[in-house]
Amino acid sequence: MTPRQTAERVASLPTERTLTDALPQSPGLLSSEMPSEYFDQDRKPADFFERMRPTFNVESEWLSAAGEVGIFSYGAKMNVPTYPIFGPPPPLIQLGFSQTQFWETGNQHLPNHLSDFTFGVSWVRRLNDRWTLRMMTNAAFASDGDNTSGDAWQFRGDVFAIYSRDPQWIWTVGVLALGRNDLPAVPAIGLIWQPSEQVMLDLILPRPRLRVLLRDGETRQQWGYVGGGFSGGTWAYQQSDGSDDQVTYGDWRLVIGWESVPHVKPGVPFQRGRKLGIEAGYSFARDIEFDSQRPTIDLGETFLLRTTLTF
Repeated sequence: MTPRQTAERVASLPTERTLTDALPQSPGLLSSEMPSEYFDQDRKPADFFERMRPTFNVESEWLSAAGEVGIFSYGAKMNVPTYPIFGPPPPLIQLGFSQTQFWETGNQHLPNHLSDFTFGVSWVRRLNDRWTLRMMTNAAFASDGDNTSGDAWQFRGDVFAIYSRDPQWIWTVGVLALGRNDLPAVPAIGLIWQPSEQVMLDLILPRPRLRVLLRDGETRQQWGYVGGGFSGGTWAYQQSDGSDDQVTYGDWRLVIGWESVPHVKPGVPFQRGRKLGIEAGYSFARDIEFDSQRPTIDLGETFLLRTTLTF
C-alpha cells in the first residue's frame, strides 16, 4: 500500500459518539470527509473552487418504541476544506446539526426535542511511509433549548496514530472523546485487515464492521456489511419543575447494512461522489440515565433503521 492509499483510508476512520450521528456518527453521527485528490502531491492543481467545494452528509435513524420510549433522530454535516498552507491534505472545518426526539407511550417526562450543534476542525498528516496522524477536535452544544448552562457544552474529538507497513494491515492507537457523561472517552486500539479487494475487516470502535464487495460495476461499487458497536449521547435539558438536568441515552447494537459508493481503487474507500447507505439492526442493553437523582430508565430491546446520504 502506498503512503497515499494509507492516508486516504485513515481519513475514513470513525469519530462518532454515535447517537446524534447515528442517532448519531449520535455524539456523533458518521467521520471526516477528505477528498482523495488532496493526497496526490504529484497531481497538478485542478480547478481551485472544485478543490474547495464542501461535502455534505445527511443521516436519519429510527428506533421503534420499546420499554415505553421510541427515538427518532436526523442530522446534517458540512465539511469545508481550507487552503492547504502546509501542503496536502488540508485541514477541514466541520459544521453539524442534529435533532433527537423521544416519544413516550408511558409517562416518563422526557424532553421531546434535543438539539446538537457542532463546530470543529480535523486534519490528517502523513509523518512518513509507515506512520500517519489523524486529529479532530469539536465543540458541541447539546441541549433542549431551555437549559443553556455550561452543562450543554461538550468537547469531542480524537487523536489517532496509524501504522501500516503491509498493504493488508492498518494498525491504530489513540483515544476518542465522546462527550458522554457515562462514557467520556474510549481507547482507539484496533486494526483494519483487507485480505483481498472484496473483503475488509474493520475492528475499530465504536463501529466494527466486516465488509464484503457485492458488486463491482464500472462506476459504482455495492458493499454489504455486518457489525456491531455502541451508540449514545448526552444533552442538557430542563425538567418540568424548572431545574436543570442532563440526560444520557446509551445502547449496544448488531447491524446489517448496504452501501453504494463511487468506484474506487482497492483500499481507497474515500472519494468524492454520491454515497448511499441503509442499515437495519437490533438494539439492546438500552437505558436512559440522568445527572440528577432521577432513577435510570431501562429500555427493552428494539429494532433500528438508519439511512445515510453523502454528496
